[in-house]
Amino acid sequence: MSRTLKLAILLLLFYLPVASQYTLPLYFPDNLSKNTVLGSFTHDGVVYFSLTDLVNVLNWTAFVNTEAKKIEIKTGEYRIKITADNSYAVIVDKMNSASVVQLYSKCYFAANSFFVPAKRFIPILDKFISEEINFDYDKKSITVKEIKRVSPYDIASISYEEKINGTLVRLHSKKKLLDYDSWVKYDASDKEKKSGWLYVTIANVRAHTEALQKVKPLGIVKQLLIFPSPTSVQLTFKLSGPISGTEIIQAEGSNDMLITIHTMTNQQVAEKKQKSYERNLERERNRWKMDVVVIDPGHGGKDPGAIGVTKTKEKDVTLSVALKLGRMIEKNLPNVKVVYTRRTDEFVELYKRGQIANQANGKLFVSLHCNAAPRKPHPANGFEVYLLRPGKTEHALRIAERENAVIQFEEGYEKRYQELTEENFILLTMAQSAYVKYSERFADLLTRKISNHTNLENQGVKQAGFFVLVGASMPNVLVEMGYLSNRGDEKFLKSNRGQQRLAELLFEAVKHYKEEYDKTLEEGKTFGTTN
Repeated sequence: MSRTLKLAILLLLFYLPVASQYTLPLYFPDNLSKNTVLGSFTHDGVVYFSLTDLVNVLNWTAFVNTEAKKIEIKTGEYRIKITADNSYAVIVDKMNSASVVQLYSKCYFAANSFFVPAKRFIPILDKFISEEINFDYDKKSITVKEIKRVSPYDIASISYEEKINGTLVRLHSKKKLLDYDSWVKYDASDKEKKSGWLYVTIANVRAHTEALQKVKPLGIVKQLLIFPSPTSVQLTFKLSGPISGTEIIQAEGSNDMLITIHTMTNQQVAEKKQKSYERNLERERNRWKMDVVVIDPGHGGKDPGAIGVTKTKEKDVTLSVALKLGRMIEKNLPNVKVVYTRRTDEFVELYKRGQIANQANGKLFVSLHCNAAPRKPHPANGFEVYLLRPGKTEHALRIAERENAVIQFEEGYEKRYQELTEENFILLTMAQSAYVKYSERFADLLTRKISNHTNLENQGVKQAGFFVLVGASMPNVLVEMGYLSNRGDEKFLKSNRGQQRLAELLFEAVKHYKEEYDKTLEEGKTFGTTN
């Protein structure tokens, strides 16, 4: 120990209330000629020694930053960092992964020498150097045995063995591996689980990374990745197919760990695919199940709709029929939910009606309206059902124009509907092509019901560009239940008997449609099939 270091210790003793001893013996039982002493002092019962002296004696590589009062020691695959006035040591492995170890007492730096607490630091150092080093607190001495350990690794090798039902992985270990965790993970997009990862994390062990990675995997294991840290190691096995499970056990008569990866037989794979298919089919059936009917009473609030010969308002007729229809569905079809775009005399914008239907995940959208001629009374009479398509006849265009005119009651309607050009409208109707077949079928059923059970004239199924149908992404129809400008139709439409009858026939059409619809699902057909 140099005179400068002795002086530095004296200065430390001056500032620290200690029972000091200045030096600490360093013994080499296998080479007595190397015995020496290290600078030392005791503070509050804690024995400190000069780490700088130890580094010089053992010829270790060290990097010192006197300005920052830091020292970094390189020992094999690890680097140990110490900072003066700090009570922690930082351990960095070859993967540049760092862990922090508490020393409980702070370190000191004086006269270019670092002092660390012997009782806490020596056991930490022993884990990361090839020599065996111990601190004897009673004798106040440090012993270094230069006998090299056979291997600093707990897990020095690995082997793979293919079995009939999977792959067996054996970790050859010097000690029992008791503290571990494992799990299997597949990418979310890998629905058939063709390529996954098995993670095995083992605590308090060191693995020989290079030796393990030199062994070629077999069977379902295609690759091994190893992520060591100062306190554990993670083994990550890349799998090349689906597995039925994993099992980790301790090998009998040794410290080895056995990892069994069970693969699936052809029968199990087939059964799994069948179950997956059945689940997907059931999911699709539930998705398209006829379980929500959206009833849209036309007009409302500040928008009265058509006005009859005797001042009957369209908005009142449509609401009354809608509520009657809804009650029948709720009573007789308990598995079908009824959603109304309005239940009272209120104004609801056309675009919001489609939003309500979509948010409810509706499976059928029925918009109820009453027709009217430009002048009244007028001989034009009867009911008609409309599908969403660009209008083909002058009559259909006129009806759509009248119903669409209600957007003028909406605030900012010009901006909202300015993009709905004829070309865009055609594109929107094409987007609903998956629902056309079902819309047509419901329209046909409804037309037959009303035609066969009322005196209303059947004007047929037509097509026109109704804004209210554009936003409803489901089978949809618009029903003109009769002409309020015709005295006979108006009398029927405004009467409780007429409204009840229309509601009953609408219900019968919904019920018949649901029965056919459910049958197609049971037969395995999906929404939009043509056969």
